[in-house]
Parts: sequence; structure tokens; C-alpha cells
Amino acid sequence: MGTIRGQRGNPRRVVGTPTAGRPPAAPASAASMGVATSAVSVASRTLAASVVLVAAVVLAGCDPRTDPGTPTTTAPASDGPSARPAVAVAPDLDGATAANAVNDAGDMVISRAGPAGMEFYYLAPGTRPVPLTHEGAPIEPRLLNNAGQVVGLVTDPAGHEPPRLVRWQDGHSTVLPVHGDEVIPEDLNDRGQVTAIAITRRSDAPGSDPATTARAYLTDETTAVDLGVAPDTNEHNLYLNEAGQVAGRAFVESGGTAHGFLWDDGELTTFDTGATTHPVITGINDAGQVVGLVLDDQDLPSGAQPIFRPAFRWTSGDLTMLDTRGAGAGPVRINRSGQVAGVVADPSGATRDVTLWSAEPDATPTRLGIPSPDYVVGINDGGDVLVAGTVGPTASPGGYLWHDGRLVTLGTLGGLAADPKGLSAGGLVVGQSTSADNIWRAASWPAP
Repeated sequence: MGTIRGQRGNPRRVVGTPTAGRPPAAPASAASMGVATSAVSVASRTLAASVVLVAAVVLAGCDPRTDPGTPTTTAPASDGPSARPAVAVAPDLDGATAANAVNDAGDMVISRAGPAGMEFYYLAPGTRPVPLTHEGAPIEPRLLNNAGQVVGLVTDPAGHEPPRLVRWQDGHSTVLPVHGDEVIPEDLNDRGQVTAIAITRRSDAPGSDPATTARAYLTDETTAVDLGVAPDTNEHNLYLNEAGQVAGRAFVESGGTAHGFLWDDGELTTFDTGATTHPVITGINDAGQVVGLVLDDQDLPSGAQPIFRPAFRWTSGDLTMLDTRGAGAGPVRINRSGQVAGVVADPSGATRDVTLWSAEPDATPTRLGIPSPDYVVGINDGGDVLVAGTVGPTASPGGYLWHDGRLVTLGTLGGLAADPKGLSAGGLVVGQSTSADNIWRAASWPAP
């Protein structure tokens, strides 16, 4: 589903995130939003398909524990990538600029610029777009799941009232019991459970700087459970699976160091990656397998360009380093079976490719031969991999889909650029593309 998120185990956010060297597409909302994967999430932060971290490509310090004996295979060469034509989404909705997320039923969240700001709509196959609103106020969507539920925020334009966390379905909406001066929706599963961060600011004296407190919650329609951690608010952090397990990076002790964690029905398990490193979590699947990157402690989140670091898959206390052949990986995604996909850069940082690691315990890597990738948007349970990158002789923003052992280039609506944002279980891709008049429009790439 979409980051809204689209495939399970991937970010379910509603919008896409520009990466190093990739110009941003038309805004999906007034706020910067994230890329969609399987339960769809419309992120308000500049994150989505990727975790955004500081600096240029840095490959020093890649993990020495990677087993040099693991064979790396390369996908068989074909006659070259085939092309999948783009199709306009909701052509009767004037000004639709992006399909921000898709779920496995083919339902989408789409956006357009309205007179008062960005407007968002829910579009099911064969129907007309339905405005996403709560009591007449617009919902800024962040997450979409396979049940057709959308989670987002309703804000007071004047800033007098705190934001409300809202879940919408079939035209009806409910305020969820997570409250703060700022609320950040993080993930949504098909049961309607939501992870969110609540931030409160309080001044002890007039004129003093406010003290900021952030807490992580798992909520449904009636209750909100404090996970007992202080979450890292710099990037998307609280990944949720269908079992209600939550994975992320957080500060467990006040003033302590950050750890990776898995929360399961009130039991908190933490894990670390080394004395001078820390994990950044980028996904969890329904089996409770957690994936992420290993960052040096001096790597500071900033919202700048992504950096490439060693990648891992953590399963029930067992940390497996993913073989990148001495290079580094960008944010990695995982599907239900445990396959992992990510962009890998060579030691010079000049050459990139996409690697697919197998679900087996040794995580055998296969290079897919995808030219000029920026980041992996998502991987579905069939092993399809959706990639944002640069395409063609003009090196324009575009996308690729690795499907059934073949590389497919995503076409455009007549312009030069495309921006894929979500992938369904059946291989439907949604996003946006420029038309012949160089205007960004909502687009989809139908499944074969």
C-alpha cells in the first residue's frame, strides 16, 4: 500500500520523497509528505519511501561483519527494459496533480491544488472521487490501508486549536485518542490500529523556552497505549504490522542512547548494532522481521540528502547484516516473506544499483541491473520492486518496476518526468507524471 504506504511491511504513507539529485515533484500537500508503500501513509515530513539523513554519499565504515563468502548474483540480462504506459487518474477531476497512495484493492488517495490549499480525495475503482473531510474541514491524509481507511490530520488554520488525529472510512470519520501540540501519524495496519507520536510543549515561566516532550502511542478508535519510549522525531520511526507489533528507534531511558526496539503486546525488546553505531529502522513485516540501516553515532538526521550505510535484517534477536559487497545501502524495504530491497552504492559513490536480498537466513543478494536508481519506493509480497530514479538520455526523474524477473520503465503522460509513489500487491503503480504541456498530473501504471 502506499507512504500513503502500500505493501505490508513497507511505509504506508501517502506521498513520495525526493532523494539526492532528484528534483521534487509537484507538492502533494501544503506540508511536505512521504512516499506511499502498502498500508498507505501520507507523510507530513520529508520522508516516505526513504529515511532522509545528513550529508552526501558516505561509504566509510561499512560493516566489517558482512560475510565475504556470500555469493552475489546478477539478474539475467534481457533485451532491455520494456515500457509500461502511464494512464491519467481521475481525468474528470480538474487539476489532479498526484495519486499519492494505493492499496491492494486499487483504491487511491489523490490530490489537487484548490483555492484554499491542497485538496485530497479518495478514489475507488469505477467510482468518482470523494472529498476527504471531517465535519466539513479538510483532512490532510497521511496513511491508507487495505480496508479503505485513511488516517490524517485536521488542523485549525488560525492555529488556536491543536491538531486532531482522524480516521476516515466510507465518508465517516472518527477522532482518535492521541492528543498533543503536534501529532505525527506514523503507520496504519488493516485492523485500523495506528501508531502516532504526540509532542507537547510547555513553558515553566513566561518568556522561557518551552520544554518539549514526545511520546509514542498505539491507538485504535477507543484507547491509546503509551509504548513506554521517547521516539526519535527526526524521521519516520514507528512501523506497525498486522499483529500489532511496533518497531522503531527510540530513547528508552531519559537522556540515554537510542536503541532499535520491538514492542509486542506491552513487552519491549531493544537491540543495538555496536558501541559507536545505532540502528535506523525502515520497516517491519507481519512475521516481526525488522530492517534498517546502521549509522555511525556522528551521523545526524537533517532532512538533507540520504547517505548510504550498512543494512540489516533483525529476526527474534538475530541480527543479519545484508551483504553490500563493501558498499552501503540506502533505506531498505521488506515484504511479508522476508525479501529485502534497497539501493546500493559502490565504494566511490558514483555507481548505484538495486539489490534484492532473499528471504532465506543467509539473505543471498541479487543485483537487478537498474540504472541510476535513487531509492526503493516499495516491494510487494510477489517480489515486485518499485524504484524511483533517473530515466532516459535526458536523465529526467522517472521510475522502474522490477516485475517477474524483468525491468519495466514507467512511461509518462507525454512529458519527460514521472514520480512513482505507491505499489499494490497486484503490481499497480500510482504516482504522477508530466504531460506534454509540462504540468504534473495524477497517473497510474496498470498491472500487467
